[in-house]
Formats: sequence, structure tokens, C-alpha cells
Amino acid sequence: MNSHFKNAIWKCALGAFLLVSFSYGGFSDYRDRDQSRFILKDPKPFRPDKDVVSVVMREAIPRGGGYTYQYPRENPEPVMTDKYAKEGALSMEIELIASDYSGVAICIAGSVDLTPYLEEGVLEFWIKGNKGGENALFVLVDDGVKSGGESLQVKLRSSSFVEISTEWKHVSIPLKLFGMTGLYWDAKNTRDVFMPFGWANFKGFRLEVRKDENTEFKVWIDDVVIKKHGKPYEGPANYPFRNAI
Repeated sequence: MNSHFKNAIWKCALGAFLLVSFSYGGFSDYRDRDQSRFILKDPKPFRPDKDVVSVVMREAIPRGGGYTYQYPRENPEPVMTDKYAKEGALSMEIELIASDYSGVAICIAGSVDLTPYLEEGVLEFWIKGNKGGENALFVLVDDGVKSGGESLQVKLRSSSFVEISTEWKHVSIPLKLFGMTGLYWDAKNTRDVFMPFGWANFKGFRLEVRKDENTEFKVWIDDVVIKKHGKPYEGPANYPFRNAI
């Protein structure tokens, strides 16, 4: 009985010794070996740019009250993907119903006053097509305060600024080319309503297509921002798209 008791004591003492030895002598070695199993990649840093007034979309759908929406309701929701990326690690995949009037919007939290930047400010982003040759409208939206909750839109043809291809293309559009007159669709009276666009209440960016102008439509966009300054426009004349009610 005494012998069994002594053996039990020795086993307990040995176990405690080994536990202490492992905890204080070998834990860091174990931790380091475990870390060596993982390859940690350094993310691609964004170039610092003090000219950026508003970031609409970079590495995520806007947070803190930002949101996206699509129409019609059956249209696929936009998704963030690492399949392609021009800046950072992610881009936004947008698929639209080509046989209908269809669109996807990215809206920021709150709103931004762009009136100080109308003369020299630009909308900038990257775009890449699934097949190339996609035709769309680039649209800015306000917060709808002036129009009873219906966001006003100003829009320009994509073909006036870029030929969408299967390679990343950079788009830079002076804000003043969008003009001063916005519109929204009045579903009750089935007509467009024109009102002064709320440049003091910029809300977001929208990509849309018109019915049957594409056989299919799928693109990726990246790094959508509003900047204080940009390159002068060198495309077709007769813009802004609408500059009077």
C-alpha cells in the first residue's frame, strides 16, 4: 500500500515537472513551428492620394451605413471577389440583365458636398469586361432630399470615355460633364422627372444598361473614387449631357 502511494506521488511529480518544462521551455518553439505552416502575404498598399474627396468602393461594400442595391429585383446582387483586382486584393463583380433596364448602385454612408469640386473634380475608377465591348451608362446619384426621396441621377455613356475590354481600363470623367440637371423615373406617371441635381448631396455611383443594348453584361470595377483634380476631357463635344431643365 505504501509502495503504491509512493509510485502515485512520483507519477504526479513527474507529470507536473514535464508540464512546467513544456510550458516554460518549449511553448515558443511549438508556436514558431505552427506559424511556419502559414504564408502571410503583404497586401498591396494603396497609393496615398490627398486629392480623394470620397471613396465609393475599394476593398469592400461601403460600411457604417453604406449599401448597394440592384434593379430589377431579379438582377444578381453585386459581390466582392478576389478573382480579379486592379488595386488592393478585391474588385466588385457586377452582372446586369441585358434584356431589361437594369442597374447596380453603390451608395456611401451619409452624403458628400461636391460643389467645391465641380470645375476640376473627376470621377475615377477601373473597369474590366467579361467579353469586351460591353455598353453601359455611368451614373452619379444624389440623396433624394430635393426630390421627395427619389434619388436624382446624372448619367453619361460609357462609350464616350472608354472602350470596355477584357483588360483593366482606367476611367476618368470630369464632374462638370455630368451637368446640373438630374432626373428620376416617376413610376406612377410613367415618365422621367427633371430637377436640379443635388451636387451638395452626392450619394453614390451606379452602373446601368438599357434594354437589349448588350447580349449579356458582366464586368468588374475597382477603386471608385471622387477626386478634387483630374485630366481635362478630350472626348466628343456637346457635353454636359444635360445642363438645363
